[in-house]
Amino acid sequence: MQEEARLKKAIRDIEDKDPEVKRLAAKAILRYSPDPEETFKSILENGDRSTAFIVYEILYDASQDFSSIFLKATEDPDPRIRRLAIRYLFRRSRFTLEDGLRWLKDNDPFVRRRVLRYMAWVADRSALEHMARVAIHDDDILVRMEALRLLAVHGSKQDAGHVIKALEDGNPDVRVQAIKTLKEMTGEDFGEPLGASREELDWITARWKGWWEIVEERSR
Repeated sequence: MQEEARLKKAIRDIEDKDPEVKRLAAKAILRYSPDPEETFKSILENGDRSTAFIVYEILYDASQDFSSIFLKATEDPDPRIRRLAIRYLFRRSRFTLEDGLRWLKDNDPFVRRRVLRYMAWVADRSALEHMARVAIHDDDILVRMEALRLLAVHGSKQDAGHVIKALEDGNPDVRVQAIKTLKEMTGEDFGEPLGASREELDWITARWKGWWEIVEERSR
């Protein structure tokens, strides 16, 4: 009965305006609830945003597995919570390629960058083609560059054709990263792009394109 009373008090306290009271209440619910997952689901459905942030924070560090709650949190309107949720699922080995492809459509670029990193760790070579598409088509410069950096680490010479397309990027920083990725993938070197002038970068780009045309010609 004492634990039941403590649980009821904690459920009341989690609605308190004081964040520290909310935090202590969430820890108490975690300890005293016979089914903390269902209790927290109800709280998240009916609570305000400040309560949600604290609940996710407490559950993130809990020893129990709350993957179902965090899977739902990947649809939260706040990108900070979506990023935390995806990180939690990765840590719990609940991150799949299928999920990653869905989350790559997130409207927050920081979410997409995090998803790319996790895809590189958990997926097979099929993930590289998806990364390559991101490197070419994503509307955020940093996301495109992140995809190229991951391709440099996990890709190989056979993936160079995807990266060649990134040499057409309108942003010079992305083009520089594409060249660095090609160098890592292939072992070829047609000049250092870092610090190169626009004309030098165009020349290096042209040499890479010429090299690729020769590779394709030989493979026919």
